Amino acid sequence: MTERKRPSETDVSPKDNSKKVKLTQTTLTPNLSTRPLCKYGAKCYRKHPDHLKAFRHPSTEKKEEEQDTDDDDDDDDDDSTSKPTDSSPVPSPVEITTAATTTIKSPSSSSMKQTATSINATVSLMELMELSGEKLLSSVYEMEFPTDLYEFWKFCSNLKKNNPRDVLKDLLNLELVGPFEILDDALKTCKTLPNMHLHYRYYYDTPEFMTLIRTLDKSSQFHIGYYRDSPDELPSFVASNNATENNRFKLCGDNIFAAVHLYARAILKSNNKADVKTFISDLENYAKKHKFSLDETTPKINARKKKINCTLLNTLGMVVPCENDIGYRPVPFTKDQFKRVCDKFCNSKSEEICQAAEDELQNVITCIQFANDECDYGEGLEFGLNLFLYGSSKLHSRIMSLLPLGYKLLQRNLYAQIITDHLSSGRSNLIENLNEIEKNN
Repeated sequence: MTERKRPSETDVSPKDNSKKVKLTQTTLTPNLSTRPLCKYGAKCYRKHPDHLKAFRHPSTEKKEEEQDTDDDDDDDDDDSTSKPTDSSPVPSPVEITTAATTTIKSPSSSSMKQTATSINATVSLMELMELSGEKLLSSVYEMEFPTDLYEFWKFCSNLKKNNPRDVLKDLLNLELVGPFEILDDALKTCKTLPNMHLHYRYYYDTPEFMTLIRTLDKSSQFHIGYYRDSPDELPSFVASNNATENNRFKLCGDNIFAAVHLYARAILKSNNKADVKTFISDLENYAKKHKFSLDETTPKINARKKKINCTLLNTLGMVVPCENDIGYRPVPFTKDQFKRVCDKFCNSKSEEICQAAEDELQNVITCIQFANDECDYGEGLEFGLNLFLYGSSKLHSRIMSLLPLGYKLLQRNLYAQIITDHLSSGRSNLIENLNEIEKNN
């Protein structure tokens, strides 16, 4: 794989390998008033000097000016005074560890929701139980939820006021779980604050996925949920998976009404029940009234397809910010090559074959370290997610060396914590009871 070299004034000197300087915006002194504003604004993840010289970033301009002022003041001070200098060693992105105490500062207030704990440690169980609706869900999950979730809850409440979560049981053998349980006052049954991100997290569920509906068939692990590329964004679409069969997910529209409608129509083909027909008619009328599309593919989904960097083993595309060819570079493996190497490493009885496969995996991880140095964080995320989706516990240590760091570099800190908690919990253990997932402080 060809390594891209982007020399700049802040690059590490080859004569002194002990000095590693992070490319930060405080190293630049351009005219702030003449540069165009970066289209990503305060949320921009780019740290490369070429980009920072060309575009303004409002959240850091004040810091730049303050830094310049501080530098001028320092020049007037006595040289014998102890203070940091520009040559002080600063860790590069690849030196950031995956320890829970390590964080990457977010440039935007919206990313403040992404914390290194499983749930906001400053909110107690008693305080949460005093909240309701949108405030309750955003506090519990540290994410915002779209209107279709609340409207679907109202729709079910209209059909079965005393127990809205049972609306789909007799009709479709499905149950509303996750956020719907919280809306149904499930926290009142908890003795301690639960880690909601492990609740109904199935074997192949990456941090981007959140379960909303599950089957009541004990022989199946079919479930439906939201998929969001970043925790500070609304869901990109709704998808489904049966973890007992494979790691592939299927698109089910961009809202819950579309996903349930798609599933109900499939049931109707094999079971022409009058009550199912009535339910579908009621759902269609409610969705039309509130302007929710029931199409499997929508303009919103098509718009996201244009942003996809690569396709993962779960058949869903991965999206990371990318501009001027910086942000993502492909893993030097085709999907077939990746599977063959993982098969050898995880399943071969030959120590020699297993070692050779391990060397190939390590070579890619080394390439990812170079990619992280050059702000192409997407390569590590792609490789880490595919290792997770391959499904072998023998790969967990490598996943832990890639995904938490990759998410943090992309300012998706909450996902870093979710993948850590998921693998630490055993991954194979499907947790249904909220009292079984106490929050880690």
